[in-house]
Amino acid sequence: MTREELDAQYDTSRPLPPGAVPAYLERFAAESARARETCAFETIRYGAHERETLDFFPNGGAGAPLFVWVHGGYWRRMSKDESSLVAPPLVRAGANVAVLNYPLAPGPTLDEIVASARAGFAAATERARAAGGDAERTFAGGHSVGAQLAAMIACAFPVRGLFALSGLYDLEPLRHSHVNDWIAMDAATAERNSPLQHRPLGTPELVIATGEREQSEFRRQQRDFAHAWRMWGGTVRAIPAPGHDHFSIVLELIDDAGPLTRALSDMIFGTADGRTGKQ
Repeated sequence: MTREELDAQYDTSRPLPPGAVPAYLERFAAESARARETCAFETIRYGAHERETLDFFPNGGAGAPLFVWVHGGYWRRMSKDESSLVAPPLVRAGANVAVLNYPLAPGPTLDEIVASARAGFAAATERARAAGGDAERTFAGGHSVGAQLAAMIACAFPVRGLFALSGLYDLEPLRHSHVNDWIAMDAATAERNSPLQHRPLGTPELVIATGEREQSEFRRQQRDFAHAWRMWGGTVRAIPAPGHDHFSIVLELIDDAGPLTRALSDMIFGTADGRTGKQ
């Protein structure tokens, strides 16, 4: 593709009407503030950088699994404070949940951002273990570049499953788009940090979805990653997301009974509806 074509494919605001993205971000912030009001949590520092923090939402049950969520934002915006909305349904179902912050571009390299996300995952695992959780039942997930970071976590830690929404798994095309204006990847950096190029530890389950209204490159990225995952010996469950764009797909996780929440809960608890595994 030409630079113009790649810019159009990877501009997540392109399919949306004017003003839609700010409205979505406001909704994320409001729903996440509500989550922090309704669920107990603590903020934990896991590194020296000011953004190396995470919010830990304990379930309180002995042997609870851990789900670690990584926000999107093209490595340059958003935070855990707009991403807490994923926690309440899973806490209610019986899981501990951690929502990660990580350093944003420009400034840190992509290698440093990946290393930070992995350090945050390790810290969340230790905190869950201290809370009486089951250290062997850990899961990672994320949205957009958060899915890329979660997949890179799965290459370094033996997670039981990966939950990936609207993810980016092959970074080489982004290197030739406007996204590289702030992340500054060269070919080697793109290869090192492309989940498509690195098999996960073990054979975890992959639950994956991309919105019906997203660009064809996002759907191509999902197809290629799902195919690679199967070749690596893992199982793949692709969840349809009719009517969803790159942002609305995240908001479905607020609903305990939504198809994406049910699929995530099923992955974590191994049950048809995610409820019989409650601690």
